[in-house]
Amino acid sequence: MTFTKISDNQIDTATNALLTSLSFLNGNSELQLPTGDSDADVGGRPQSPAVGTIRFNTSLDAAEIYVADADGQGNAGWLPVGSGGPSLANDSVIRTNPNTITESATIGASTGPEFVNAFSKGPLTIATQVPPVVITIETGAIWEIF
Repeated sequence: MTFTKISDNQIDTATNALLTSLSFLNGNSELQLPTGDSDADVGGRPQSPAVGTIRFNTSLDAAEIYVADADGQGNAGWLPVGSGGPSLANDSVIRTNPNTITESATIGASTGPEFVNAFSKGPLTIATQVPPVVITIETGAIWEIF
């Protein structure tokens, strides 16, 4: 039997509940997402999440959502929420990127089919650091720098 602990306006973190509506008192209220890393173990991603599950991934430092078609091939999986990088103006019509690349990246199908075509606005500098920053462009992938 599952027990639910509700006291005033607080619901115990161990409570498993289905909500049909959620309202906040004011603009200063907050919703804390469940957190975990990218691993599928204790403290990691849920083993069998429902489509629409949202959480904060501490490995990626970003919120992510479980979708029915994460790779364009009908396979369910996790995608970053609001992915697409920093942006400005209404509807994120202006996309931005910094001038220095500070982490390694792979452009290509092994990362996912949505990562085969890439672009950036230059000039760009690859940071000098240890370990070194490496940008891998796989066969069949394209990275254009404007």
